[in-house]
This record gives sequence, C-alpha cells and structure tokens, in this order.
Amino acid sequence: MAAFSPQFLEAQKATLMEERERFQSEIRAIDLELIRLGQSQSDEGSGVGNHMADEGSDAQEQENDLAVRANVEVMLAEVQHALTKFDDGTYGICEDTGQPINTARLEALPYARYTVQAQEKRETAGTYRPLPSIR
Repeated sequence: MAAFSPQFLEAQKATLMEERERFQSEIRAIDLELIRLGQSQSDEGSGVGNHMADEGSDAQEQENDLAVRANVEVMLAEVQHALTKFDDGTYGICEDTGQPINTARLEALPYARYTVQAQEKRETAGTYRPLPSIR
C-alpha cells in the first residue's frame, strides 16, 4: 500500500462504507418507488378511465427512477471496488501508473482509480467515461 497514514486509511475506509450504505439505501428506496408505480398502474386497470397525461407521467417517472438507479449501481460498484482494494493492499494506487493517488483527490473521491493525470489521459483518449455525479 502507498505511504498513507493508518488514520487516513481508516477514515477513507469508513467513508467508503458509509457511501456503500447510502447507495444501498438509495437503491432500496428507488425499488420501493418502482414497486409503488407498478402497483399504481395495475390498480388503475391498465389505463381504463385514466387520463393519458397521468399514464405518461407515471411512465416518465418510472424511466427516470430506472436511470437514477443505474447510476447509483455504477457508483456502488465503484465503492465496492475501492473497498476490495483495501483487502489486497492496493487502495490509493493508480490502476494505470502504479503511482500513489494524491490524498486530496482520494478525500474528494474516495473511490478514485486513477491519478488526475492518468484520468485526464484516459478521458482524452476516450477510453474512460467519467462516473456520473450523484452528490
């Protein structure tokens, strides 16, 4: 592992575990909302007597929830990946260069995989799509 202090690593791991719980909670809340929307649509008799705008609104809301859920799943996977890096001793090490990632970057983005320079190089080359921001 890079020359990070034990206190820094402990704080980062705690932050990642909190993020994991937050993302898992968001997914559970979205799933409950999707179930509610699905039940609402089936309870209303599949459109009989409903205004078309109401049906469209529900469908749009469902589509938005699914898009947000997909983004949250991506973020959760990144957090999970970062937590596994603690186990194998590579947390805070750039996956491209093998160099330590700046502590300020890790504090801002605890699941960062790359140094700023490696990230910029990947984005310029089009080999890495930036993660969605849901903060």
